[in-house]
Amino acid sequence: MSATTLLLQLIVILGTARVCGWVLRHLGQPGVVGEMAAGLMLGPAVMGALFPSLHGQIFAKESLGGRSALATVGLVLFMFVVGLELRASQGVKAQLKSAGWVGIASVIAPLGLGLAIAPALHPSLAPAGVGFWPFALFIAAALSITAFPVMARILKDRGLTRTPFGQLSLGAAAVVDVFAWVLLAFVVALAGAGEGYLGLLRTGGGAVALFAFLFLGLKPAYAWLLRTRAPDGEPSTTVLASLMIGLLVSALLTEWLHLHAVFGAFLFGACLPRDDRLPAT
Repeated sequence: MSATTLLLQLIVILGTARVCGWVLRHLGQPGVVGEMAAGLMLGPAVMGALFPSLHGQIFAKESLGGRSALATVGLVLFMFVVGLELRASQGVKAQLKSAGWVGIASVIAPLGLGLAIAPALHPSLAPAGVGFWPFALFIAAALSITAFPVMARILKDRGLTRTPFGQLSLGAAAVVDVFAWVLLAFVVALAGAGEGYLGLLRTGGGAVALFAFLFLGLKPAYAWLLRTRAPDGEPSTTVLASLMIGLLVSALLTEWLHLHAVFGAFLFGACLPRDDRLPAT
């Protein structure tokens, strides 16, 4: 994909998303809803069906990989800021227990619904050779997964990310999504696909290990860095570079754990020490 093609795509995407977001905000809806509508309009369902030639010229299939990678980087940076703002005001320690209980309570209904409808769906929708329980648990996991970045964007647009309600919502959504992805890894292992139970161990154990490392190891390390490298002013370039590297490493690890890079970015931002200079930077 050439630079010209990428720049043209960004102009069309950002312009359309901005206009649609503006329209939805004036209708009393979150701007992110309009931005998602813009994605549908520019996709194969609308633009591709009405103007296939123009759609093929602007959004060629071979450019999808580069565009997807760029979108992932943007999403990682956004979720890092959300996690950072979450930690900058009150922190997550006081609400971690509440978020866990709310997350557990909110996952019961979709899990139960998935298990309830699985007997009716299994005969017609299950692939050949897939047993009932792997299929039922897959449906339950699919219904449990939340649109975590979308909810974070809505809360941020409404100025709620630093409120107790926003912190509780983000924490609970993170708990639910991690649980759902671990459940999905268990389904893959149960079905005998992928890496089996080794993949389940990697996802579940890796998530616990990463969480412990970030909050018990990295947090005091960055607190020391901020005290020594930025005692009276802005964080130094060394601190900023280490933040960017740490963010990318955390996102990479959660992607490798099959938990998606956005969780690593969010957790890395949330684990940073309480310092009002960080969100401003």
